[in-house]
Amino acid sequence: MERTDEELMAEFQHGVEEAFVSLYKRYKLPVYRFIYRKLGNQHRAEELTQDVFCALIRHRNQWRNQASFKTYLYRIAFNCCISESRRTQNIQSTQSEDKASTTATIDSSCPLTQLEQKQLSQIIQAALGKLPSDYRDVLILREYEGLSYEQIAIVLDIPVGTVKSRLFRSKLELKQLLEGLLGKTTTPTVSQTANQTVK
Repeated sequence: MERTDEELMAEFQHGVEEAFVSLYKRYKLPVYRFIYRKLGNQHRAEELTQDVFCALIRHRNQWRNQASFKTYLYRIAFNCCISESRRTQNIQSTQSEDKASTTATIDSSCPLTQLEQKQLSQIIQAALGKLPSDYRDVLILREYEGLSYEQIAIVLDIPVGTVKSRLFRSKLELKQLLEGLLGKTTTPTVSQTANQTVK
């Protein structure tokens, strides 16, 4: 039977390095996706993902077994994003074109559906980047990362009621933004946008 996050973290606190490796493999991509969707910069998202897990190593003894590991990890990731945004004011409008070209090389043999999928992912990321930060954070954590309202409240340090209110407003604004970019007849729902992968 697969061990839970909390079991692995408890083992890591007692010096079992393999437990950390398991957590890293389990959460490396989700943490990267969260950071990328929040900041919109692939290169920095990769670097900050490493920073998150380095912080987890440094502060592993601060985690308590009564708390959700996933919530604890996303709180670290969120704080890293806040620090990065303060360091670089215009980070949300910065895209790493060099990195994008290396992660998805397009040639004549690439099926049209894959090109359309990539273009849609880029449009969705652009729309997310236009949302107010408070709305974007809630939307990403709920629709893309699957956190509960209670977990989001802990990560963002806000009341559950505020989470629900911001989520409702963020969905409305994202829908309007996507309609402006794609047109009403082709606009995906928020749930459909969550299925768009970040490479």
